[in-house]
Amino acid sequence: MSTYPPPPSEGNNISAVFQSRDFSLLWASQVFGQSAQNAILFVQTAMVEGLTRSSGLVGIMVVMYYLPPILFGLLSGLVIDRYRKKSILLFCNVSRVFVVASFIFFHHYAHGAAMLTAVYALSFLLSTIGQLSDPAEAAAVPLLVPPGLLLTANSVFHLLFNVAQIIGILFLAPLSVRLAGVDGGFAVISVSYLVTAALIWFVSVDEPRPARRAATNILPQLWEELKEGWGFIAGSRSVFAAICQHALVTMLTMILVTLLPGFATRVLHMQPVDAVYMFASVGVGMLGVTLWTSQAGHRFRRESLVAAGFLITTVSFVGFAFITWSGETATGLAAAPPAQVIVQVAVMALLLGIGMTMAVVPAQTIVQERTPHAIRGRVIAAQFIFINFVGLVPMLVISGMADLIGIPKVMLGLSALTLASALLSLYVGRNTRGM
Repeated sequence: MSTYPPPPSEGNNISAVFQSRDFSLLWASQVFGQSAQNAILFVQTAMVEGLTRSSGLVGIMVVMYYLPPILFGLLSGLVIDRYRKKSILLFCNVSRVFVVASFIFFHHYAHGAAMLTAVYALSFLLSTIGQLSDPAEAAAVPLLVPPGLLLTANSVFHLLFNVAQIIGILFLAPLSVRLAGVDGGFAVISVSYLVTAALIWFVSVDEPRPARRAATNILPQLWEELKEGWGFIAGSRSVFAAICQHALVTMLTMILVTLLPGFATRVLHMQPVDAVYMFASVGVGMLGVTLWTSQAGHRFRRESLVAAGFLITTVSFVGFAFITWSGETATGLAAAPPAQVIVQVAVMALLLGIGMTMAVVPAQTIVQERTPHAIRGRVIAAQFIFINFVGLVPMLVISGMADLIGIPKVMLGLSALTLASALLSLYVGRNTRGM
């Protein structure tokens, strides 16, 4: 049965979360770790492009990066539930140090097909490590903060992931490659993982000892454990809905990234690289929700917050649809869009940052709070699989529809999807009250 931790009467804010030394160390470690994780794909693609001058071979490298979630996602949950989370995180980040450093070795001593094969193999191995590390980290967060502060903890971690994308993709990777070449980029990333491991070393996790399991009949055991995790998800309406909603936010983010170039050129009549800065208010909205959640989010049911987030996102998509309809009637590439359009885009982007953050953070919190510790690793690993795999095909289909029916109709379709998700969250919340 689901349990709902009573909200604290005071001290529920960001400073209260960071008063936990162990949480602060884990959060600081991920500033380095997540930045490195976002930078590595950039450096890898730059390396393969420099070696082959082939977009197809670069694409194969990207496939190698996205295969492990499909192949090993389920098994990672079993490992996480069988071993201590801190030990897993240490193993993963120390391993990453050596794997990333190996790119430098093969860059110097391998050539031709051997070099390319090594890059593909190392990319596959690095992504496989990530399938173990990321769910282990998510499963560790509830062990480091009181139950009443879990929503705030997830909020600041969500903000960290987005900041790490900026640090890794826009600063760490490009600057290190520009200043010291591809080898320098790999060296900086390897050092970042080393710092991550050093910070995790000092984290103290109050974790129950994993249950001992017999070494005989291991395959039937693994199958039963997998069924236990998936069975829990299927039997918990609130957890299943939260996983689907988290996947929806991820899918929407991927769709928006693919639609942004077309929105920039066809609607704003700008170069895509210039239009990106008009969406900076997304980050402002995310920061605002993080601050608000830390102060007042615990006063509301998780499902109510998720529903409010999707309703705000719906308003944003409807607004973008109307902006697109008016913008696509203009022709030519203007030096800059009218000031009125700039304000409209900034406001809708602000609402988008608020809505999607307000939806995804409580959804993640529901999964962590309402899953027993003994199977939390398997449930969170299943969530990662669902997010990475199930959302990929709809993203490709919906993005392709923009060329057939136009961006405005796609935006309205997405608004209907988010509205339905908001209503689903309200329905689930009403029917799980008190459980």
